Amino acid sequence: MKNPYRLIPALLLMILLASCGTRKHAASSSATAAVTSEAQQDGAQQTDATRQGETCVTARLRLDLSSGGRTTSVGGSLRMKRDDVVQISIVTFGILEVARIEMTPDYFMLIDKMGRQYVKAAYADVPLLRKGNISFQTLQSYFWNEQASSPAAWERTDFVRVGEWSLPTKHFITIPAGSKSVRAGLTLSDLTNSCEWEKRTQIPPRYDEVSVEELISRIMKL
Repeated sequence: MKNPYRLIPALLLMILLASCGTRKHAASSSATAAVTSEAQQDGAQQTDATRQGETCVTARLRLDLSSGGRTTSVGGSLRMKRDDVVQISIVTFGILEVARIEMTPDYFMLIDKMGRQYVKAAYADVPLLRKGNISFQTLQSYFWNEQASSPAAWERTDFVRVGEWSLPTKHFITIPAGSKSVRAGLTLSDLTNSCEWEKRTQIPPRYDEVSVEELISRIMKL
């Protein structure tokens, strides 16, 4: 693939559209929690205790972008720790990491490893996320499959068990793009519940911090 960076905006848009379907569910869950009986609370606590051993999920990742009969693909990985972090790595040639997206309750970070630049900001300071009212909780609900329902243009198939979690390994979203549409597909494989990985990315001193607009603009010009 000539330019894996061109898929990053598509990946961000895919996450945004999918996460939009979680907000209504999150609000409903909060209202329900306020009237949950003591017995239900005990059951929830037991479920949480059962899931302590499955607080992490890792997987290989492939992103496919199809439009006008042409498909572009890139590989990578997905790593998650419950209530802590979601990391997405974009890899070329199977070994070279060129970009990383890291999302925590406190910040959203996008790292361009080839250009030695990065963005680290609160969710409200990232236009794409702010417009969709996206937070870490809505993103987490998407990746951990906790939505009550899905948008019409979003499909999830091929569910697998990872500990107590049932997770879809294929995600498809149709993204409107003028007179045409773009089909984005996210495929996960080799899922494990390993927690043996770096939970926070350390930015090397030689990297430059830039604005979201600067980094996305640079990526799109490559």
